[in-house]
Order: sequence, then C-alpha cells, then structure tokens
Amino acid sequence: MNWLNRLNFTPREYAPRPSDHRPALDGVRGIAILVVLLYDCLKVPSGGLLNTLLRKASHSGWVGVDLFFVLSGFLITGILIDSRGKPGYLRSFFARRSLRIFPLYFLALGFTFIAIPQLADLWSPAEAVALRVHELSRDQFWFWTYLQNWCFAFQGHWPDVNYLNHFWSLAVEEQFYLVWPFIVGWCSSKALQRVCWSCIGVALALRIGLWMGGAPSVALYVTTLTRMDSLCLGGLFAMGLRSPVWYPRLTRWAWPMMTVLSVAIVGIDAVWPLLETEQVGTQTIGHTLLGVMFGCFLFSAAAVSPGSWFARVLSQRWLTLPGQFSYAMYVIHRPIYKLVLKLDWSVLPEAIQPVAILAVTLLTTLGASALSWKFFEKPFLSLKEFFPRPGEASESREPAAPTGRALAAPHAR
Repeated sequence: MNWLNRLNFTPREYAPRPSDHRPALDGVRGIAILVVLLYDCLKVPSGGLLNTLLRKASHSGWVGVDLFFVLSGFLITGILIDSRGKPGYLRSFFARRSLRIFPLYFLALGFTFIAIPQLADLWSPAEAVALRVHELSRDQFWFWTYLQNWCFAFQGHWPDVNYLNHFWSLAVEEQFYLVWPFIVGWCSSKALQRVCWSCIGVALALRIGLWMGGAPSVALYVTTLTRMDSLCLGGLFAMGLRSPVWYPRLTRWAWPMMTVLSVAIVGIDAVWPLLETEQVGTQTIGHTLLGVMFGCFLFSAAAVSPGSWFARVLSQRWLTLPGQFSYAMYVIHRPIYKLVLKLDWSVLPEAIQPVAILAVTLLTTLGASALSWKFFEKPFLSLKEFFPRPGEASESREPAAPTGRALAAPHAR
C-alpha cells in the first residue's frame, strides 16, 4: 500500500524459510516482559489524572502474557515448520527446549521448596517465608510436573501464597511444547491451518461455555485448552510468513488490521471491559481479539525491512536487552519485587514511591537475569551444539544471548 511505503514500512523479500535473526522480535519480547512487570510491580493509589492513567496501564499489563503466548506460537511453529521432515526433528526440538527452560525453572523450584526451609533453620528472619512456603509446598507436585495451571483451575482460586502464581503460564507453554511438535510433524500445511482454526474456535467456545456455566474465572484464565487460541493464532501468522500466497497479503493488511483492532479494543474497553482480568468481555472474546492484534504486530515486526522506522524502534537496546533476558526476568521478578517492598521507602515522597519501586525492581531483576544468563543458563545452552536443528551445522559453544529466533519466554498472573 502506498501509504505504508510513505511510512518507510517496506517489507522484506519473501523467504520460504525465514530463519535469520530479526532483532525486532527481541524488542517485541522486551515489550512483553516490561508490560508484565508493569502489571505485577506498579501499584498506584487512586486519585488524580496521572494516577488514573498509570493505574489503567498497570491493570492492563496482564496482556503481556497474551503477547508471550502469541510469540511462542509464532516462533515455535516457525521453527518446527522449517525443520519438519528432516532427521532428528523431534530429538533436536525436545533437547533444545529442555536445555533452554528446564535448568532455571527447576532451580527456582528447588530454591523455593528445598533451600528456603533449610535456610530458615540457620537464619531466623527466613522463618516467616518458610512457613508460607510450607503452605505452598502442599501442592508442589503440580509445579514439579508443569501442571500447576490445572491445579489452580481445579481448586477454583489462586493460591493464598502467591510466590509462584505466575508460573501458571510456564505450564501452559510446556504443555504446548509437548504436543505441538507432533501435530506440526504429522500435518500438511492445509491440515495444520485447519487444526489451528479448530483450536481457536474450541478455546473461544470453552471460555464462553464455562462462563455461562458459572465456572470460576481462574479456570477460564489458566487452562491450556482455554488459552490455546493465542498460541494457535501465533502459529497461523508463522505459516503466513512462510506462504508465498499469504505473505504479500499480510504485508499489506497486518499493520492496518493491528491499528484498527488496537483502537477497537481500547474503545470497547471504555464501555465493556476487555483490558481487565477476569471480566466477561476479557474472558470470552477479549483474549481472541488480543491474539489477532498481537499476531498482526508480530508478523509486521518479522516482515518489515530492517531499515524501516518500525524495525529501528523495536531494535532499540532498551527493548532488546530485557527481551534477551526475559525468561529469567519472568521467573525471578516476583521474589525480587517482594524484597524491594521491604526497603524503607518513606524517605521518598509518597507520590513517586510506586514508580521508584518499579524502577528498582526492574533494574535489579535485569541485573540478576544477566548474571543468571552468564553463569547459569549459558553453560546449559552451550550443550545445544550437540543437538543442532535439522539442516543446520553444529553451533558454536559460545552462543549469543537469546534472540528473536530463540523461543519465547513466559508470562504472568
């Protein structure tokens, strides 16, 4: 479209296997994790226009989880399509995924359920936390097996001890990782499209049906079956990026669709909440509308020319840096936030305390995540050399930080 060209929104040439690194996708991941931290760590009191705007922004920050889901579906589906039918397809995928997500996840569980109770025996200030962890540990089986989202749904409420509440989305993604490679490997492109559209319809119908049946709102929010529309919408846009028929169409229409949907969602939210968690609008059509909007956003980020203003904005270091470390940031941000809250903030004016707390939490989380990457995650990732993606040469033992082609990090409640 001519007006898109005037905005310097020229798309890349079509490539059937677009496996090169696209920094703009790091920026998308950075946006997702920053929005999640806004939701979890910015608690603004009511009163005044500025506070009202900040409260609305923070209360809407849960949409970062939906963006992460669409990003996961987009990247995972793309990687699987590019490697299916080749020797080592399943072995490579599962080994590389395990090396990326298991070490830090199980370290976090080990620290929570094993180290903290031991620490309480040696350091009395940790006793209060250990008592809370003891209460949470009654359900630890669900966490060790990546089934905590179903635990929350069956119980019908969020755990009273919320240290690991945000891990529900990690469970959704892990369940997706276990099933999706087989579906992509077995299905033709047309059949895979049908599967995606069917899953989107089923997820939407389940949410509506459960809501009409009076199911607990948490059950609609956290189960894999009710959230798979976001993952599958990402998969559809990944297929569009690789389709010689759909690629030129989407390069023309993804950006306008994203713009229209953004305005529509904000407008509808003013009269029928779509950006508040556990509201009927959000839990029925809201997640699907957000999934389409984020899919358009991701496709535009992946398809746009690197020299365009859009790609340059998303490639700014202040976005790509948290994007590169977003997995660790997601895993550890809540305990850091709780520690930051224990500091004496009375020395600052009350009006700026919430923003200061958010800033300190963000910087501390980013620094801790960088250390986690360098000294813990990176040694495990170096083992990916032994499990190259089908068709790729062996990778260096010195991998770069996670990039736009690395698999999506997770999300939150």
